[in-house]
Amino acid sequence: MVDPAYEKLAGALNARSMVFPAVKCDEFYDLVGFLFTPEEAAIAVAMPLELSDVEEIAKNIPASDLKKLEGQLEVMADKGLIHIRERDGKKLYEALPFVPGITEFQLMRGIVDERHKKIATLLKDYSKAMIRAMLLDNPPPLESSAPGRKVPVDRQIDDKTTIVPLEEIKELLMRTEFISVGTCICRHQGALLGRPSSKPVNNCMVLGESAKFATERGFTTRLTPEEAIKRIEEAEEAGLIHSFANSPDRFTNLLCNCYKDLCLIIRMVGKSPAPSIAVNARYLIRIDEESCTNCEACISRCQMDALKMVDGRLFRDEIRCIGCGLCMWVCPTDALVLEPRPASKIPLRA
Repeated sequence: MVDPAYEKLAGALNARSMVFPAVKCDEFYDLVGFLFTPEEAAIAVAMPLELSDVEEIAKNIPASDLKKLEGQLEVMADKGLIHIRERDGKKLYEALPFVPGITEFQLMRGIVDERHKKIATLLKDYSKAMIRAMLLDNPPPLESSAPGRKVPVDRQIDDKTTIVPLEEIKELLMRTEFISVGTCICRHQGALLGRPSSKPVNNCMVLGESAKFATERGFTTRLTPEEAIKRIEEAEEAGLIHSFANSPDRFTNLLCNCYKDLCLIIRMVGKSPAPSIAVNARYLIRIDEESCTNCEACISRCQMDALKMVDGRLFRDEIRCIGCGLCMWVCPTDALVLEPRPASKIPLRA
């Protein structure tokens, strides 16, 4: 029998911004049962959507002891289940969604032990079950609830990942005060499950206020903008797609560097008939046919299969191109140029 706290937890997670939802199934309960104690699950359910102090959270937990609750919240923060932030010397708390949030924090430290191998297995099993439920089982609408929930009407809400080319990432990093880096959860999960990747792994970044929390709790290490740019350039050279959780630091501003071999999101986007719609594809590659020598160097570089040869000439599929720009850096004649898609220039904030 499933504990009622875990039953309610799916709704609390889905009340937050998310990429992948919390779908009630055996694999979900196995995962959250390993990460949360029943008491911790009940606390997460009781937490308002907005940043809240311990007194506000306690209002939703009958007969709660403030001192004990503070200690429990500290433990949950160390486990990567919630955020703690400070405002005017006072601690404020917020529960996290699954992605980006709880999932990333579980593996971002890069630890190799039996516990983290178990987490990697549970995440794999849940991912498969979630995709099966969403694509094949035609589930009912996901429940979504949180105490005191408010829906902001003055800001854009978008749970799609944003694809960002190299030069724009550099600009973002140079104007970001706090940057930290941890282990890529996708490639670390693969290694834990016996599927290591040849791609670099220490380039999963958290930006802004979220990075302060991640560093203080030991999930990540702080970088200077210059150090961060060097990591991004290494990821670019390795052919990794740069994607950003484009939010005003609501939960976790995550800058990922992904490859389709082990990244679930990029792999699903690549399988989509229209990758440019599955993500925020803000740019599009243009081919300068006069400069292009049809050398085909760019074709294998594209993870979305947006480039191919047609009648002896290079062809770009606009629907499949997500504007990552990786193909540009292997073109010997600079025949590939990124251009903004019309009305899709979303500002990046960290």
